Amino acid sequence: MFEIFKSYQFNQEKARAYGFVESSGVWTYSCMILQGDFVMNVSVTDGKLAFQVFDQETGDLYPQVHMESMRGSFVGSVRQACLEILYQIRKACFDVQDFICPQTKRIMAQVQKKYGNQLEYLWEKSPDTAVLRHEDSKKWYAVLMRIPWDRLDKAREGLVEAVNLKHDQVADLLSQKGIYPAFHMNKRYWISLALDDSLSDEDVLDLLEISWNLTLKK
Repeated sequence: MFEIFKSYQFNQEKARAYGFVESSGVWTYSCMILQGDFVMNVSVTDGKLAFQVFDQETGDLYPQVHMESMRGSFVGSVRQACLEILYQIRKACFDVQDFICPQTKRIMAQVQKKYGNQLEYLWEKSPDTAVLRHEDSKKWYAVLMRIPWDRLDKAREGLVEAVNLKHDQVADLLSQKGIYPAFHMNKRYWISLALDDSLSDEDVLDLLEISWNLTLKK
């Protein structure tokens, strides 16, 4: 369950507002799960999250939630309830870690300044993917992804941040360095840009503006 926090960092101010209590450097939070049958105690120490589950009636620890060998519908329901709480805590108390590509940070700062939109992380199982969208229509005009390089270029290794943008002349752009057929989206209407400085900030922002205009509410 803890892999969902791999790209996130603990925000103490947000955690305090959520209900976490700090003592000697340890942040703790408790809540009921499964209609009050169990208590889930969450702790964060040095940014690392852990949790325990207790039977509310007996006060006994329920360690089965952490035992991968334990199967069955009941323990599965307890795990799912815990996972839902963890996702809520991640959303409310954790921030996405710094971008791995310096260009990404510069581009997102300009997006915030010009359009006022924040990245929205919509998919619990894809914590490294976020969207930018119009306030009124809620249409996406950009999808930011942290993906293996070989999803765009088979000759490259490691991770890269890329952004999917809409364009009305995709075929004319694919010969340019840093521009690829859209990953995981319709390749007729979308492109992927590697945010590794293959393209200048100005070129990326120009393409982003085109995508913003193409996705305006009609």
